[in-house]
Amino acid sequence: MTQDSGVTRRTLLTGAAGLAAFAGVATLAGCSPTAAGGAVGTAKKAKAGTVTIMASPGEITAKQQADFEASHPHLKLSLINTDPTRANAMLAAGNPPDLFENSGIDVTPYYASRGIATNLDPYFAQSTVIKESDILPINDVWKWDGATQGKGSRYGMTKDWSQDSMWWYDSQAWSEAGLTEPDPNKPISYDELLDAGRKLTKSSGGTTTQYGLFTLLPAMDIIEAMAATNGGRVLQPGLAKVDFSSPEVTAVLKWFLDATKANVSYSPTNPSPDWDGPQYFAGKQANVQLGYWFNGFLQQTAPKLQTTTKFAAAPMLGSKRVSPSFGAVGYWIPTKAANPGGAFEFIEWYCAGAGAKVRAESGSGLPSIKSYLPLLPNNTKFTEQSLAVQKAELDFQQVLPLASPYALASAMNAVVTPAFAAAATAGDSAGKLADALTTAVNAVLANGKVQLGK
Repeated sequence: MTQDSGVTRRTLLTGAAGLAAFAGVATLAGCSPTAAGGAVGTAKKAKAGTVTIMASPGEITAKQQADFEASHPHLKLSLINTDPTRANAMLAAGNPPDLFENSGIDVTPYYASRGIATNLDPYFAQSTVIKESDILPINDVWKWDGATQGKGSRYGMTKDWSQDSMWWYDSQAWSEAGLTEPDPNKPISYDELLDAGRKLTKSSGGTTTQYGLFTLLPAMDIIEAMAATNGGRVLQPGLAKVDFSSPEVTAVLKWFLDATKANVSYSPTNPSPDWDGPQYFAGKQANVQLGYWFNGFLQQTAPKLQTTTKFAAAPMLGSKRVSPSFGAVGYWIPTKAANPGGAFEFIEWYCAGAGAKVRAESGSGLPSIKSYLPLLPNNTKFTEQSLAVQKAELDFQQVLPLASPYALASAMNAVVTPAFAAAATAGDSAGKLADALTTAVNAVLANGKVQLGK
């Protein structure tokens, strides 16, 4: 997976590179909103023929496609690269793909409330592949009851996931900076991390050669996660308004402004030429804030770094341990899909069946199924360390209020990021930035309420 300047894995997970441009999709698709997020129908049988999937380029490999088709000879996959403009047009014309890849955390309330996503309860109920007792709690992000994400009917399923506030550090870089490396099992505070970042940052001839922190992207997900460790929240009850002005959230904004001013990382005012993985591999960053999925990626891409890289628990700004996922990427079926039964057979295979089993064995993310957790790699010192930390972290996974039926998180981030960059450049206080963000994001949510007829 490649990423553009100033974009990290986090923005991809929250849909910025996915279907984020579905701004007026309910109107385009001619869908009427429903009180509980869509009527419960019956599970439709697969029709022999094609299942069309819109997903990120390279997400479904040629081998995976061949393996699926070999085990499902009545079905053929047709893959379309994620393209919001094309997706809107297909939905408006009433001929959408059979499956969309998306971040469940970002999209579930939005699409379910608009009657765009199929209620999958009947499909899960009749499945012989997926057992309710074997589904990990992360899949609750695909639930919506009309008011609360995590409750009600299922509208999709996660393929794999990570707790994305967790981070990786280069123990050699910490040692060379004269620092005692952190205990991977005990959350470091964000203030301690910033202090260490100053010492880890290296310069030569007026040029920074190594940044001491991971890329700073003050998006809705990480702000909400950091505020949660303080006992605060941004998206308010009812999911129609935000408030950045509480002391708990303002403290988060102050930390980001301080870290940006310290110039210890890439940021919206100092965009990275790439995403954190390649920068870390090149020694240009001492740390990366990426979830367990980075385990498999590092092994495949920079195996020599396994001797110095360690995985650590999510940092805390306050005193409450909260370690959420920002993505839980998976698949959902549009209500007007031509072959929903065939689409669900792919979900079964890719998210819970043979396809999911192979991915779990690679360590490229946590599986969606409990019984596959023992398959995660644990045969080297590197994989043993990262898996031990990850298993302990599972106790602190929590579904945070990141999504709204009135706006995708990616739409909110579209105003948050430039507002932060402007405030950091101007030297504004955290309080002034909080007021600007509250006004800007509430305008996005208000517009979404109008679109939804509320």
